[in-house]
Amino acid sequence: MTASAIERFFQSGLSGANINNGNNLKQKLSELKVAPTGLSNDSRFTKKGDIFFAYPGSNQDGRTHISEAIEKGCSVVIWERDGWVWNANHQLPNMGFNNVRALMGEFAALFYGDPTNGMHVLGVTGTNGKTTCVNWLAEAFFLLGRDSACIGTLGLNIPGKKIDVSHCDTRTTPDALALQRTFKDLTESGVSCVSIEVSSHALTQNRLNGTRVNVAIFTNLSHDHLDYHGTFELYGLAKAQLFLFDTLSYAVINIDDNFGTDLAASLKRKDKRVITYSTAKKNADIHVSQLALSIDGSKFSVVTPWGSKEIKSHIFGEFNVSNMLAVLGGLLCSGVDFLKACDAIGDLRHSEGRLQRVGEKYNRRVYIDYAHTPAALSLVLSTLKSLLSSNGRVITVFGAGGDRDKDKRVLMGRAVLEFSHIAIVTTDNPRYETPEKIIEQVTGGNESQFLVELDRRSAIFRAIELANKNDIICIAGKGHEKYQDVCGERIPFDDYAVAEEYLKKLHPDSNGHQDCTHV
Repeated sequence: MTASAIERFFQSGLSGANINNGNNLKQKLSELKVAPTGLSNDSRFTKKGDIFFAYPGSNQDGRTHISEAIEKGCSVVIWERDGWVWNANHQLPNMGFNNVRALMGEFAALFYGDPTNGMHVLGVTGTNGKTTCVNWLAEAFFLLGRDSACIGTLGLNIPGKKIDVSHCDTRTTPDALALQRTFKDLTESGVSCVSIEVSSHALTQNRLNGTRVNVAIFTNLSHDHLDYHGTFELYGLAKAQLFLFDTLSYAVINIDDNFGTDLAASLKRKDKRVITYSTAKKNADIHVSQLALSIDGSKFSVVTPWGSKEIKSHIFGEFNVSNMLAVLGGLLCSGVDFLKACDAIGDLRHSEGRLQRVGEKYNRRVYIDYAHTPAALSLVLSTLKSLLSSNGRVITVFGAGGDRDKDKRVLMGRAVLEFSHIAIVTTDNPRYETPEKIIEQVTGGNESQFLVELDRRSAIFRAIELANKNDIICIAGKGHEKYQDVCGERIPFDDYAVAEEYLKKLHPDSNGHQDCTHV
């Protein structure tokens, strides 16, 4: 991707925080003498008095469910005009608009009292590292005494607090209605600082419209979601939309990444405030020196415009040091004192399903990780391989998700073969595809180089049986997930629990003492 492509894209002047269109809708509703009591875009959950937003989605067209919403008692329907004619038999106030999805976020922000106005919002985008960064940001702010929260793949996390978020959906970035309602709940709960994962899907579908993003963080860009975006360039430009928000105070960008380098340069030419970070380049605003990595964690000196300091962390892996720099940049651009920010970074821990260790009390090194792209697998497995003791092996259990980017499957297989001594390919979330077909594409016709075990539980058991005390096992792809998606049904399955179950079976006499020599 060229820098000129980003430049052309930025000429669009889009703004995700604009709520003028929402104000226009609010005025028109007032003219209709409609006073909605709620918002809905799913007819199954529509309530009396709701505004029902009807528009084409990825799997269904909400406009075909207008009758159901009317039966549920909605007060008005806002529908996507393109390719649709209103049914005159529906005797109900209604308005047709172009790009209802964009309008929906803007109006939802107004309906819920513009909840991010006065809230500090950090958005994190990139192929890998989003979940880790937003959870670390929330944890760091909490350690620094600020009421914080994060929204993303792991759901809603509010360190030290609990609220009802049953309305939150399970996507990386919730849809616009759920997102604005969540912001409202967080504001009422006293939360003043929120970090949110921002997926490329969310940006192209305008889910953040109406959100006042103050700091935008870019982690990296690698092969993923090309089934949705079509090309790598369009995928990158989707990520770039986060940096067009007119409420943005700072952009924090990883220039170890080629796209990040071009993005930072383009933003600087537009006179935006950009803070770059890097684990390798000394010209980055935030960079490291004297980096030391081991199974016990990381130690490095961080150099920034705010000062320099040594940081010691229990978290290992250079890619995690990069994530720490992203979080540090987010904290510093949020006005946090430099020394206090560095202390908070040193106190962070691995997030759930991100190099999460199983089997410490059995003196076994088994890690659960969400890595499900070629780049993520390479980063995680190369890190684990570098930590091997003599005669140790990396044994990897992995698969590829169904109904998703098929081009990356063979690349995932190659990455696992490159950094593993034993590669066990199994079922991930097959969805509506056959596991056998997915595995055939992962192996690229070279099944003899892999151990194939369709049943994921059996694959995990097999990895543990094959491992000796010097080996490291990585169970990749699902991380925190507690299910397998098979033909639309979510079947309970937890990589961590399955590994723990088999380790316990192999070590029935364990006294539970942890091996303190390992992380």
